[in-house]
Amino acid sequence: MQIRALSGLFLVAYCIRLGYAMLDVPVPPQDTADYDELALNVLQGAGYVSYENWYGFPMYSWRPPAYPLFLAAIYGAWGYSHAAVQVVQSAIGALSVLLLFLIMQRIYRPAAWPAAVVAALYEPLVSVCSEVMSECLFIFFVLLALWAIRDRRQRWPMLVLSGVAIGLAALTRPVGLLILPALALVALCEREWTAWRSVAWAALAAVLVIAPWTVRNAVVHDAFVPVSTHGGFIVARSNAIEPAWRQERGWGIDRAVFEAMPTEVERDRFWWKQGREFMFSNPLLYGRLVFERLLRFLYFFRPSYNAAFATLLPFALLGLWRYGRRTEFRIESAFIGVSTLVFCTLLYGSTRFRLPLEPLLIGFAAVYLSDAWSRWSHRLWASVVGGVLLLNLGLWLMGERLRSIVLYGLDGLGLR
Repeated sequence: MQIRALSGLFLVAYCIRLGYAMLDVPVPPQDTADYDELALNVLQGAGYVSYENWYGFPMYSWRPPAYPLFLAAIYGAWGYSHAAVQVVQSAIGALSVLLLFLIMQRIYRPAAWPAAVVAALYEPLVSVCSEVMSECLFIFFVLLALWAIRDRRQRWPMLVLSGVAIGLAALTRPVGLLILPALALVALCEREWTAWRSVAWAALAAVLVIAPWTVRNAVVHDAFVPVSTHGGFIVARSNAIEPAWRQERGWGIDRAVFEAMPTEVERDRFWWKQGREFMFSNPLLYGRLVFERLLRFLYFFRPSYNAAFATLLPFALLGLWRYGRRTEFRIESAFIGVSTLVFCTLLYGSTRFRLPLEPLLIGFAAVYLSDAWSRWSHRLWASVVGGVLLLNLGLWLMGERLRSIVLYGLDGLGLR
């Protein structure tokens, strides 16, 4: 019976995502061109390298390999087609909904179906499947890792599967490695050998998955580059007197930088040093930037009013506060905490970083509301939930006016 129900859930989630893709909603240009060039160069035998966005200078490790190779596999099978990518990513997004259901079943069974249904309909998780960006694949690997690590019998094949998923997540976006310190933090709290055993198996498998790419980078660069040469740039541009997010073209790189430092590793190390020096030399300004990035991380606009996230957030925060420290919820809450800390203290707190955490926030909101259903009168429960939904519907309808007010206020405080 459950297999039939889960098949139905997958089909509904898949059709919603595919239907959204067919609407052909415009997507702002982001990193797609770079991913496409890498994928097409691989298919054409030129190797894993990009030139077009970098003044003709070769970039061998700027992007982690998993997503461009994923695109290369699709283009190799169907030809160069973003529609084909959307079809495949819609299936991956629907599988992510199933993984969230399975995770919630192991954590708090009454919240499994509510969380899965919300995730199937949740607009940011639906729309991301239409973007030729790494988020959809990354979310799947993160949820796969969190599901596998929760194997009740702690069987080594499942622990290895979790580590493989962590490694693939890191090869999609290096912040996937943050799952490991989150697991270590949980093991430290539990002080049990079995918890450390799980971390060891997962870490070993993750290292083995990443190692071939690290070896390839060592051969290409004659230097130790675990995954990517992109990190230093993000850190330097996020931690500066005038950080990149405040500038209209803050993420561009001048040709002079490439001419002065022609190798990727040289530039990466320069940027890492630049970012560190700013943080240590300007502690008060750095503290202010951390606060600003936390605000950016929770921002409701992208650029229109994000009614889905705004509706989710209060219930998710209440769920985290009430249940996050309990043993059965620690892995997910630790991952949310570690990720938020890194995104806001080291990186630039983008809502793009937040998206992979939103399935887990949906889970915590579902737990809180499921528990409230049993504790409150049903009339009170319906009034609270209905009130929040109606409020956000009203705010969504006046989205542009509200956005102008918010931006005016942020400008006045110097926080835009």
